Amino acid sequence: MTVNDVRQKFLEFFKARGHTIVPSASLVPQNDPSVLFTTAGMQQFKPYYTGEKDALKDFGSKNVVSTQKCIRTSDIDKVGDATHLTFFEMLGNFSFGGYGRKEAISYAYDFITKELGLPISYVTVYKGSENVPQDKESQAIWKALGVADIREEGAEVFWGPTGTSGPCGPTTEIYCKHASAKKKERLRNRCIFIGN
Repeated sequence: MTVNDVRQKFLEFFKARGHTIVPSASLVPQNDPSVLFTTAGMQQFKPYYTGEKDALKDFGSKNVVSTQKCIRTSDIDKVGDATHLTFFEMLGNFSFGGYGRKEAISYAYDFITKELGLPISYVTVYKGSENVPQDKESQAIWKALGVADIREEGAEVFWGPTGTSGPCGPTTEIYCKHASAKKKERLRNRCIFIGN
């Protein structure tokens, strides 16, 4: 399975579930002074999370899917190891009032296990902090799907914001480290990121 195959499967999977395909935004954000480069798939959708724009009006759906080209330099000193890159493409599905964690996690589970045929090694959920509670909801959803290895983490699974303010929150990630050698070669060290 090539990168192009994964990308196409991802877009088709979510299109079949009522998502509008949105093209990648520019690598240099046009209307976001909080960052120098586009660093995440959700970045072009910030105005929809904050309510400044209406996804239903602009995309014909509250649910969208994209493959966003990204540049990151915040961990540039780690580039070159097995998990850090500066330029990559982030596959993302987003909902602006259409669905929540249960559907997002179920979609991710189905895509990974059924469409790609990968076994899930483990998932991570937010363990909570002084100001943000533990993500018990995501943990319960994963358990209901039959995932046994659920690991609690801290800041590693709290996303954002880009800049000093904006959309942010706990996430849950899927790790597929025990795929067959052939699949692992193509999909090594990838995870699905789900904003909560």
